[in-house]
Amino acid sequence: MSKTSIKFLVAIPAAILLILAALYFLFPGTVFQILLNSERKSAGLEQKSIDVDNVHYEYLEGGKGEVLVLLHGFGGNKDNWTRIAKYLTPYFRVIAPDLPGFGESSRDKDATYTYSVQVARLHNFINALGIRKFLIGGNSMGGNIAGNYTARFENEIICLWLIATGGVISPEPSELSQMLKSGDRNPLVAGNAEEYDRLLDFVFVNKPVIPGAIKRYLVEDAINHRPLNQILFKQIASVYTANFVPLEILLKDNPTKTLILWGDKDRVLHMSAAKKLESVMPNAKSVIMKDVGHVPMVEKPEDSADIFLSFLGEK
Repeated sequence: MSKTSIKFLVAIPAAILLILAALYFLFPGTVFQILLNSERKSAGLEQKSIDVDNVHYEYLEGGKGEVLVLLHGFGGNKDNWTRIAKYLTPYFRVIAPDLPGFGESSRDKDATYTYSVQVARLHNFINALGIRKFLIGGNSMGGNIAGNYTARFENEIICLWLIATGGVISPEPSELSQMLKSGDRNPLVAGNAEEYDRLLDFVFVNKPVIPGAIKRYLVEDAINHRPLNQILFKQIASVYTANFVPLEILLKDNPTKTLILWGDKDRVLHMSAAKKLESVMPNAKSVIMKDVGHVPMVEKPEDSADIFLSFLGEK
């Protein structure tokens, strides 16, 4: 083999590295999507879409078994469930939609996003997929929607999984509720890099490591979504003062088998809400995870899945 051939072969890996470096710095969104697709594939998920009553839905689906519908929280999206899904798809057909107003689903600034409206939309979405009986879970805002859905369509629900759910008047106020009450800036809506870091600090105990270029892309995405997120937060927060019925009343004496999961370091919603909700539901169990923040399914996905599967008797 000639020296020229050897140099050519040696240059191939270097060229690949240069291309990857260029992609990372020049097109971080592309790199992020590649990584996301890889994680989805590992979890057995694929992205699908459907239009129902003039609302466009993007969602992830994968696995076999009974259907488990998972609903993300405020400011989140369907990929909030990707890390935990790899532990769930061996047991369930997992469906994780972008709720209208978030992610890649319809994002109409003039639409209504109150809980009752989102429940009605979710019901239409689930019916369009031909699903009649299923398990449902949700985190934060998504938990409130899941709880409201269970109260309204109890006969459809096999099991309810509430992860740091909104909609409960906790015996102890959370740090977020105290901040908003005193007029501080909402830490869940980021408008720049500093506020994005603050958001991560607020919801995680152990923040995920995010490479610089990808983090800049995520900050830009958060800034782009900020105007609608402010509208959405105002709509869902207003229910606490106008026609708001807390989950502990909506679900009182509801016989649905229910797991309530919370992190003990949750700054968004206080963990004292877990026992309060458990006390009014005859078939509910609450579990508090140690050294975990507001999104246990992201921060400790395997542990969160194990707790859920054990609760159902799958482990």
